[in-house]
Amino acid sequence: MQKENKLAYGWIALGVMIMAAGIEVFFAPSGFVAGGATGFGIVLDAVTKRNFGFSVPLWLVNLVWDVPLLFLARKKIGKVFFRRTVFGCLAFSVALFLAEFLPVYQGDLILVCLFGGTFIGIGAGLVLRSMGATGGTDLAASLIHGIFSKISVAQGIFVLDSIIILLGMAVFGIEQGMYAIASVFLSTRWVNTMVEGVSFSRGVLIVSKNWEKIAKALMEEIHRGVTSFQGKGLYTNEEKQVLFCVFSPGELGRVKEMILEIDENAFVLVTDMREVLGEGFHKT
Repeated sequence: MQKENKLAYGWIALGVMIMAAGIEVFFAPSGFVAGGATGFGIVLDAVTKRNFGFSVPLWLVNLVWDVPLLFLARKKIGKVFFRRTVFGCLAFSVALFLAEFLPVYQGDLILVCLFGGTFIGIGAGLVLRSMGATGGTDLAASLIHGIFSKISVAQGIFVLDSIIILLGMAVFGIEQGMYAIASVFLSTRWVNTMVEGVSFSRGVLIVSKNWEKIAKALMEEIHRGVTSFQGKGLYTNEEKQVLFCVFSPGELGRVKEMILEIDENAFVLVTDMREVLGEGFHKT
């Protein structure tokens, strides 16, 4: 059985703190409702303040939302993921409580959108990269999928978040709602960047009759490992060797020049590699 990575809990804690700062400093003061349990909490807090004169803290809404969902989902998800999700939900509530003491920003809505979306996206990306979650609509959508199998998790998240965003528009106005939707796209891009990796490498496939000479040059002069595959050209019915190697972006120009010096007719395919693990690259 694989030993659980305890460091992941530290990254989850850092992620939820960044998320909480984005929500309490930027989103909540400006009425930005971008879905999720905290989005619902922002709407609920505004409604209770206007109609009843008291505030409902976001950390409390997050707890009340997530605890029943965690209880229902405890047997439907893996043990490690469940433990990390419980930790993420509780840590997020604590982080939201602490973030209430941070100074708020209520200026330009474009800056609120940019900085709030960035904070939330980076924080959520750290949590997801650590194989954790903070509950919210993701967990609710997973339970809905378990009951109604024809509704996918993605569809459930979309419907739940759309309802919450529409509620936000009804309470805070169309302009805040439109900026909030824009912030969702920004935070999603940040999440993808954090989960898939922020560094780019280049993968190169090479087909050449001088493949042995090219492979030797790449290994001796660029100091990168090269893998050889047996291939076959279906048009010519000719057996070929296909080389594969991964380089940093700064090495690519030199690599292409070296290949073409050896064989100007070589077929070279260059592709982006979002994240590369192993010797010479990232270890984890």
